[in-house]
Formats: sequence, C-alpha cells, structure tokens
Amino acid sequence: MSADEASRRARVRPLWVAVVVSLFIVVASLLGRRATLRTRADEATRRTVQPHAINPRMGVQSVDPLGHGPNTGGPRRVYVGAYAFNVPQLDLSSNAYLIDFWLWFRWHGNDIDPTRSYEFMNLYEGWDVLRQPIYTDDNNNPRAESLGDGWYYQVFHVQARFGKPFDVRAYPFDTQTLTIAIEDGDQTTGDMVYVPDPGTTAVDPQLEIPGWLLDHVSATTSETVYPTNFGDPRRPVGADRYSRFSYSIHLKRPVVGYLATTLLPIAIVMLITLVVFMIPSRYFEGRLGLGITSLISAVALQLTAAGDLPKTGYLVLLDHVYNLCYLVIFVATVESVIAVRIADGGDEARAALVDRITAIVSALIFFGGTAGLIFAAR
Repeated sequence: MSADEASRRARVRPLWVAVVVSLFIVVASLLGRRATLRTRADEATRRTVQPHAINPRMGVQSVDPLGHGPNTGGPRRVYVGAYAFNVPQLDLSSNAYLIDFWLWFRWHGNDIDPTRSYEFMNLYEGWDVLRQPIYTDDNNNPRAESLGDGWYYQVFHVQARFGKPFDVRAYPFDTQTLTIAIEDGDQTTGDMVYVPDPGTTAVDPQLEIPGWLLDHVSATTSETVYPTNFGDPRRPVGADRYSRFSYSIHLKRPVVGYLATTLLPIAIVMLITLVVFMIPSRYFEGRLGLGITSLISAVALQLTAAGDLPKTGYLVLLDHVYNLCYLVIFVATVESVIAVRIADGGDEARAALVDRITAIVSALIFFGGTAGLIFAAR
C-alpha cells in the first residue's frame, strides 16, 4: 500500500465514524419519540367512549345522563354533542378544514329552543354550510322531538368548512387540532349554558385523514367575554357573556412517513456534501462544484416542503434543519479555499488534517444539531 493511499484512508476513517455515530443519535431519538407517541395513542384509545345513546323509552335517566334533572333555578342547561364521521379536506396552507358531522341538542322545557339561535364561531366560508335537521314537521321545517317529561331533542347533519391558525413550529413533528366552536347568539350565561354530552368524545371508527393519525377527541365548554357592547349604549362593555361549546379532533403526523419525505432527503444531501472533504485539495473545482450542487438541492427541497405549510412569521423545525445544512455547505466551501491555500504552500499533510477535522465537526453540527432539535420538539 502506498503512502498516499494509506494517508487517504486515514483521512476517510474518522469521517465515517462521525457520520455513523451521528446517524445513530438521530435514529435513537426518532425511535424514542415514536414510542412516546404510541403510548399517548394507547392512552387516548382507553379514554375514548362510545356515543351516548338516546332512548326515550328508558325515561329521564337516559335523557339526563349527568343526573341534574330539570332546572329549578339558575341558567338553563343544554346538552350539546357532536360526532364527526368524515374530514374530506384539511389544508394547512389556507388554515382551513372541511368536516362532516352530526350535531345534537337536548334540553328541558318548551319555552326555549337552542337549535334556532346557535352559531358556528369559526366558520371559514359561512355561505357554504349544509345544515340539515333530522326532526321536522309536515312542511319540512325543523321541529324538536319530544322525549317525554318535558325533554326535547334535535339532531343536525352538518357539513361546513372551518378555520383556525395552525401552529406548525414543530413541523414535521407537529400536532394539530380541528375544532368546531358553537355559541348561542341570543342567550347569555345568565340564562343558558352548554353542557358537553357524555357521548361526544368519539368519532367514526372509519374516519381517516390522509397524512394524519387520530390521537383523541375532546369536548369542552367555556365562557366567552367580548370586550365590547356591540354598539348598544344600554349595556356596559363586557357585560355579555356567552357559553361556548368546542368539539376538537386532535391529530398527529405519522413519524416514519414524514421522515422519509422531509428529513431523509436533506440528510442524503448532507452526506454528499461531506464527500467534499474526501476530495484532494488540488481538485478545488470538483469540491466547489459539489458544494454548489448540494446548495441548489437543499434550496429546492426546502421550497418543496414549504409549499404545504401556511404563511407564518416564524421558523419551523424543518427550517432550522435546513439552516444547519446551509451552514455546513458554507463551512465546506470556505474550508476548501483554506485547504487549497495550505496545499499550494507545500503543506499537503496539514491540508489533509484540516479536511478531517472540519469533516468531523460538520457532521456533528448537522446530525447532532438535528437530533437536538428533534428532542426539543418532543
């Protein structure tokens, strides 16, 4: 074996050791995150219950599952529930999603009808809403169904497009929530409050959203206070408080699939970039050309990935990964110039040493930095 070949192998060996160790760190972090997500999904599955069945023949117990009974004072309680069975569209770039679901109301007393005054608070396109009542009169007008003992019940088939600002800071490891928010536009909390029906923490078992995994479903109520009197001088600002019901579908991304389409391509570009340090310094044109090719590839990959994301004023996790990539490419280019100058001065051994050290540091910067970003996003 010649001295040049032995020297070249000596330069290559530490680089591959650094790359293998860095890849091991990244894979270990991803496997740990996947195990955590699987545990959370199992816990969410155990928490999920079946929709509450309404059966008038069973009496008031089935109609009032929480056992409150008819109102004897204070605000009227209205049970609200939802059951999603289809999400035909989820578009993060426009912060909108289309949901097909059942919505039901149950209340006591014929002096109110909450189905006539409820409003969707986060509609994306209010003009394109399907709201079909199930119980109607002979003229096909909505009419609540009597359950006996003063209880009434109405169900709507609703298909509507809703919107909310999606938080994608942790992309591609982000989780998202699809929310349906409802308020009564007439009754304040002094007169009426929503109560989540126990059967509203589930979705259709066959519900699938391409590119996403269902984590769990939640239903909550809250009080909304508006810092305005809506132009009515008879009421002080903030006097009106309204009950809000929120039905939320919590989603997460399939980790393996998004790794294959986001992080894996840029990792391959980085490995190709590190080959620059294996090329002898006398071939400066080849080293420079490889660095420029890696830069162009990284920019194209980043623009492709950003096409599916909404416009934001912050950097997402994947942007930080690409910034590390650009840093390594810049370091490789600058180091190539320095190595060529050293070699031209007649000290090729020192130039080779600079190549080895910079290669190891660059590999640790990218793969170690990527692993740290993934751990921070968990």
